Amino acid sequence: RWKWPLVGVATFLFMFLGTAYFAVAGVITTLSLDPGDRVTVGAPPTSYDVRKQRFPSADGRINLTAWLISAPEDTDKDRAIVLLHGLGDHGWNATNRALTRAYVDAGFTVLALDLRGHGESGGQWLGLGWRDRDDIRAAIDLLLEQGFMPGRIGIHGTSYGAATALLAAAAIPEIGAVVADSAFSDMRDVMDAEITDRTGLPAPIARLLRPGIALTARLVFNLNFSDIPPLLAVDDIAPRPILFIHGTADTRIPVTHSQDLFDANLNPANELWLLPGMGHTEGVWMEEGDNVPSPFQAEFLARVTQFFLANLP
Repeated sequence: RWKWPLVGVATFLFMFLGTAYFAVAGVITTLSLDPGDRVTVGAPPTSYDVRKQRFPSADGRINLTAWLISAPEDTDKDRAIVLLHGLGDHGWNATNRALTRAYVDAGFTVLALDLRGHGESGGQWLGLGWRDRDDIRAAIDLLLEQGFMPGRIGIHGTSYGAATALLAAAAIPEIGAVVADSAFSDMRDVMDAEITDRTGLPAPIARLLRPGIALTARLVFNLNFSDIPPLLAVDDIAPRPILFIHGTADTRIPVTHSQDLFDANLNPANELWLLPGMGHTEGVWMEEGDNVPSPFQAEFLARVTQFFLANLP
């Protein structure tokens, strides 16, 4: 006589817990894809020729902002670098300013882009590098319209921007070479830490929410986590060269990510440079310092510059 009431209670509990699970997963997904407070800057502090650019993404849905810094007049001015910043940052941050000086002094034109949802660019949600491909496509088209030739445009990404650079280069054949500084190979492998950092949830709960987050991302934001790992993009970039850079003491995105990316393709033009004892993106500035230069700064700037000089023919 208790059979049906027990079945009813069990069904109710199952439906309640399932609804609660996916409701929490939906909230966490939304929070995780929210870029957060935007960091912006005013006029770039440089003596170079800097022009602010506003242009639509290739999908036509948002407007983007970038800073175009022209090479000096006494250079050929026929090679360009697109700079992509990390999560929660902007295109004219301290690292990109140092990179800009190095690249411009070497004769490159630089386009420092605010990724969608960052800085002065439009967009409400993160694209996880996948949606951002449309933004990079538009940035490359801007450079092509200014006379730069396919194969003579490089892309340099840092952290989130490095993963974005890999995904973009796989889809955009005009990109001739890539520098990927502290990239993740698969977002799912760093998701727990990012969710904990953004929401304060303990890592075990974040792991339990993974399936619900993946389903919500697919159904609501049209982001399929199985399709977008940068690890899958490396083959499509070859034979174009990639310089992977990573600190061996990186706790945010472990060095194994760049090692896996490097091992994913046997392109002999690819390079892997590990920075002993350095944390996350500490090749130019120390992450926890107040404008404290990395001990690798001079070597870093020289090495990435020489990489593009050699590989953008």
